[in-house]
Amino acid sequence: MVGNDYQSAVNYFNTALKDKNKDSGKQRAMGTIFVEYYPHRELGICYYYLGKQQEALSELNISMSQSPSNRARQYLDEVNKGNIPAASAETPSEPADNLTAGVTASAVTSSEVTSAEIIGDRMSIAVLPFDSKGLGNELGSIDLLDKLITGFVNIIRFKVIERALLEKILEEQKLGMSGVIDVSTAAEIGKGIGVDAVVVGSVTRASNALSIDARVIDTETAAILTAKDAYSSSISLQDVSQMVGDVAQKIENEFPILNGYVINVSNSEVTIDVGRSNGLKRGMKCHVYREGAPIVHPVTGKVIAREIDELCEVQVTEVFDVYANAKIVQSKGGIPKVRDRIITK
Repeated sequence: MVGNDYQSAVNYFNTALKDKNKDSGKQRAMGTIFVEYYPHRELGICYYYLGKQQEALSELNISMSQSPSNRARQYLDEVNKGNIPAASAETPSEPADNLTAGVTASAVTSSEVTSAEIIGDRMSIAVLPFDSKGLGNELGSIDLLDKLITGFVNIIRFKVIERALLEKILEEQKLGMSGVIDVSTAAEIGKGIGVDAVVVGSVTRASNALSIDARVIDTETAAILTAKDAYSSSISLQDVSQMVGDVAQKIENEFPILNGYVINVSNSEVTIDVGRSNGLKRGMKCHVYREGAPIVHPVTGKVIAREIDELCEVQVTEVFDVYANAKIVQSKGGIPKVRDRIITK
């Protein structure tokens, strides 16, 4: 890459991604030695210099969703402005990242994506009461459902239903807040509330430790989209909060914010250029939109944004390595075409 042989660099970065496919500012190399590892970002930059705008945009957005950096942001701005140079151009030096020390990459990712990449609503979820196994009054004043809801709210990735509304719905259906609802009932409740998915599960006590198992259920199909667990070595406020935060973080990682393009349209089905290698999963939903006229700053003359026309919402039905098929589940006033944009909900 340093020698401007970008095509060879692309091959090497793709090889690296087969081994470890997530950008990180702190990747263990060996023992206690950690290095920066940004294959998606550098691959995107190579595509940028090769004049492959679509591929560059895709890889740089993946990097920003996994571990945001000023270098990725700089090149994203260039791609969005349409400034694609000749392949022989030299790469500018990397700007300082100035990310807050101690903040996890995923926490930063959520806020970055929320402020810069939102198109349409985010994936909405309702956290239903978890079943308790082997627990008496050990949690004392700790309200587990509140902790769960707070855990998902704090990662910003999802639109979380308020507890007051949740309690009202459960009361109306005479289900109470004690936990335990089967998958189909949970899906029905979520559908009635109007959310994309519900989070259900159980908390189990073993001696003085706790484990939590959580499942995310699609409200349309009642299919389990993902299941994660976490563990706490003691029943303290701090440890329980950490356990809940861990499981929420694991679930967030299963639903990355991904950008791409529509590459084929057939009746109510579309094919998109995002697939398994990007972290896309069956059941995930995407907004399909069309970019319109540029919005130009009246003083600087720079393009600061583009008008957006949201066309429809699709749900992924089949996932392949580099592409996926999806069906239209909600029309928003437009018919998708090849080259329209998509972003995961």
